[in-house]
Amino acid sequence: MKILAENVEKKFRQEYVIKNFNYAFTDHKKYAIVGPNGSGKSTLLQLLSQFSIPTKGTVNFIDNLGQAIEGDHAFKQIAFAAPYSEIIEEFTIQELISFLVSIQNLPSTFNIHTFEEFSELKTNPNKLIKDFSSGMKQKTKLTIAFSSERPFLFLDEPTTNLDSKSKSWFQSKLESETDKLILIASNEESEIKYCEERIQILDFK
Repeated sequence: MKILAENVEKKFRQEYVIKNFNYAFTDHKKYAIVGPNGSGKSTLLQLLSQFSIPTKGTVNFIDNLGQAIEGDHAFKQIAFAAPYSEIIEEFTIQELISFLVSIQNLPSTFNIHTFEEFSELKTNPNKLIKDFSSGMKQKTKLTIAFSSERPFLFLDEPTTNLDSKSKSWFQSKLESETDKLILIASNEESEIKYCEERIQILDFK
């Protein structure tokens, strides 16, 4: 599995955020997108995840036979976590897990005990996600993203709102993850230190 970006550009009004981006991302590797705040790291991550459409160029997910993965099948390859990504806050954790299992976003064997063991969070069966702290919400998003069996994992500033213990938890999970193609948009060294390649966003302006 790979992600192939060819001549990708993104323009907002008259200003280019990304210009002439060409890159081949291969599976079982971790990549960091780095650059100053406001330089377009999140924009590039969203283009590569196909959550945003480029002004010019193409982004294709390529399967193991070398064929492009199209449409809904492409989105089924993605797990995405960011402070701004949505989560159904009117659910309890158990309700959220049941829903995500039903739409095949999580493995059929995933349950509340799996969640607690992986996240190191103790759950309250009656507590709605909207009543979680910002750190607990972010850790829940990361747990779901890591636990998904989807081959592409996109993370945008993943340790935002996490305390020092949870940041160490994230580093441990990231280091041990070897089966996915992982892209991280961040300037935090602690978030990207396990990335084999770094992409400087300023090189594509």
